Amino acid sequence: MATKKKAAGKRRLYSLVGEGSNQGTAASSVVIDRIREGFQWPEVQRYQESFQIKDKMFARIIGVSDRTLTRTRRNKAALDPIASDRLYRTAKVLSFAVDVFEDLPRAVRWLQREQPGLDGKAPLALLDTEPGTHEVKTLLTQLEYGVLP
Repeated sequence: MATKKKAAGKRRLYSLVGEGSNQGTAASSVVIDRIREGFQWPEVQRYQESFQIKDKMFARIIGVSDRTLTRTRRNKAALDPIASDRLYRTAKVLSFAVDVFEDLPRAVRWLQREQPGLDGKAPLALLDTEPGTHEVKTLLTQLEYGVLP
C-alpha cells in the first residue's frame, strides 16, 4: 500500500516535467506548449507545498515579485511563460533530488540545508539562476554516483 501511495505521489510531482528523461520530440513539444501557455496555479502550488518553499524564496526562484506571487495565488491565475520556464527548470531539479534521495522528505531537507559542495549555500537558494541550477544538478549527479565533493 505504501508503495502505491509513493508511486502516486511521484507521478504527481513528475506531471509538470514528464516522467522520463528520454522524452521524444512530441513529448517535448507538449512541454514547450505548456510552458508558453503558462502553468496553472494548482500545479504551481503543488510544487511549492511539496518542497516546502516559502513564498519569498519561491517568488525569487520563478522570477516574480512577492506581490505578483500573492496576486497569482489569490486569482488562481496561470504563470506567465517566463515564470513557467523557470518553474519547469526548477521542477526538473526538484524531481531529480527526489530520485537521488528516493524520498521526498529527505530531498526537501537536503535542498534546504547548506551544502559543502555548493560553497556552503542551500541548493534552493541557487535555483534562481541557470548557473546555480547547473551546480545543484552537478552535485546531485555526484551524490547519485557516490562521488563526494
